[in-house]
Amino acid sequence: MYLKLIPEFCKVDLKSLMLHTSIHPRHRFTIWLAAQQRLSTVDVLLKFGIHVPTGCAFCGHSLESFNHLFFECSITKNLWSRLCFWLGHRRNIADWEAEMDWICKKAKSWKGINAITSCVFASTIALVWRERNKIRFEKGKYDENQVCREIALHIHIRGKKYNKWKGALQHLDRIP
Repeated sequence: MYLKLIPEFCKVDLKSLMLHTSIHPRHRFTIWLAAQQRLSTVDVLLKFGIHVPTGCAFCGHSLESFNHLFFECSITKNLWSRLCFWLGHRRNIADWEAEMDWICKKAKSWKGINAITSCVFASTIALVWRERNKIRFEKGKYDENQVCREIALHIHIRGKKYNKWKGALQHLDRIP
């Protein structure tokens, strides 16, 4: 009878990514906001009556929506594709939902390359959001090579404390 009284909740795939210990807490928070689609993109700001330039901060062609910013924009798609290639994943980049499903499956595994891939994904989302804010609010410029270098450096520094990463990190000795 006791087991019947316990409520049953559906499983959340995002849990494997959110509880991953290798992801930096700041990046984990950004991923959580992104997974809830709570980042304040232009389409959200317009709904609140805040008027800002509507073009995408990266490509400038389309209305900046959440789906456009995360992986419909050619620039952010190219960044994620470049990082996936660096990690050894040969795949076509899809939309946000498909990428989240793929990365949540990777996050369930504790193999070195899968943990690194989860960490790189979280870093990519956080840095795309940071770069978007720099461009939009500080008149900054986007440099894909600099972002790739920053992610690679972050991975190598974080990877020093994880023994499972050592073999995989030896193959990632170049900058993407």
